[in-house]
Amino acid sequence: MSESLLHAFKGADLYFAESKHISVKAAEEDQTEEEESLLNSFDVDDREAAGTLQFSTTNTAGGEDNVKKKKPKHSNNQLASSLQAASEGVVIGTTLSDYQRYWNQFKEFCVTIDKAQVASEIDNLFLNLLAEFPMWIALWIMDK
Repeated sequence: MSESLLHAFKGADLYFAESKHISVKAAEEDQTEEEESLLNSFDVDDREAAGTLQFSTTNTAGGEDNVKKKKPKHSNNQLASSLQAASEGVVIGTTLSDYQRYWNQFKEFCVTIDKAQVASEIDNLFLNLLAEFPMWIALWIMDK
């Protein structure tokens, strides 16, 4: 038996062992949710093709007035402290250089999609980001 086939069997055995802990009911519920999602996507496609697709600007069917204001479970200071503690040791020497490399790649991408004449123009947008800026990021990620 080849080494790769033996490795595949071991992987399959691991998946089967992990699946023993999943109830049939949970699997059925997951399947039902997947079916609903698939059917909803067909509906969206049909509406888009017919030109009748509309996007809601509210979070609830009754409008934003019906959205209850929840009191945060934790203060901003508590959350900031937790984030700082969780982030310790995450930023290592190469992290910042990786961030800079990604930023430079993104800026060059913006030039290729004609959002800037030169890459340095993107740095100047920092305080006044355009509404479409997140879309540029999504396009860059999709292009990678």
